[in-house]
Amino acid sequence: MHPILRLAVPLTIAPLAAGCGASTPEAAPTETQPEASSTTTVAEARLPTVVVTYSVLASVVSDLVGDAARVVTIIPDGTDPHAYEPSAKDVEAITTAAVVVSNGLGYEEGLETVLDTTEASGVPVFHVADHVTVRGLAEGDHGDDGTEEAAEEDGDHHGSDDPHLWLSPATLAEAVPAMATAIGAAIGVDLSGAAAEVRTALDALDAEIAALVATLEECELVTGHDELGYFADRYGCEVIGAVIPSLTTTAEATAKDIAELRETLRTHGVAAVFTGLGTPPEVAAQVASDAGATLVELRTHALGETTTYADFLLTLARTLVDALD
Repeated sequence: MHPILRLAVPLTIAPLAAGCGASTPEAAPTETQPEASSTTTVAEARLPTVVVTYSVLASVVSDLVGDAARVVTIIPDGTDPHAYEPSAKDVEAITTAAVVVSNGLGYEEGLETVLDTTEASGVPVFHVADHVTVRGLAEGDHGDDGTEEAAEEDGDHHGSDDPHLWLSPATLAEAVPAMATAIGAAIGVDLSGAAAEVRTALDALDAEIAALVATLEECELVTGHDELGYFADRYGCEVIGAVIPSLTTTAEATAKDIAELRETLRTHGVAAVFTGLGTPPEVAAQVASDAGATLVELRTHALGETTTYADFLLTLARTLVDALD
């Protein structure tokens, strides 16, 4: 079985703690490796630790490193990564890691300070966005707080650059060789062979999703926030509106934004409004109801009940196609 399709069962390694700005209680960092038996615990404890900020990215990192390292995820599933604030255990896990893997475009907003401090202290931090073709907003699109001014003020890693790069396997595949080199150097293992396998699996996943979306006569998307740009660009869809017209859920939609979205839905006659973590549920439900559209919950930021990156993206693609078909 290909590495990217193998199971990766999360294991909580510390008690739950209260979170800030999260939709569910904050959890301690979790391991993406299967739970160890008592006879292997000591051996696993001697492995180097690779810390990854969120579960979707951690799944790919786990496939890359295999049994050569422990992979620890910081942001718990069910928690809005745009709003997550780290606990003391999170900070300890990040600052003592052999290497840290992050998105790199301000996606993990609450972790930025500790990531910057960690990198400054000499711990390698691999920013995925530094190694892929980043999707920028077109002129006239919104920034982090719903304004063009915010996009201009936030600089290279915020606002005008879309951080949701994992929603295109072709985009994520661009970072795999450099990721393998960086992690391999940090843990003392040659990961070039694993990198080639992971890229092959991502190419196959990309082709499978393309075939699914190609069955649609038209693919117009209305989303919770502006999160499906990479997916839409890759597979010939168009994002025509969002409940929160911003790249982050920490922004808020104005009455004008909602009125414009209602008009867009009326004009295009969309079949579904896709919502998810961080989107005000009552607002999304009302917008969909007013347009006579189906409200569909879409998981875009965390593995959830899926166990691999491939399962996660295929579930997302099938949900989209079923709702729009």
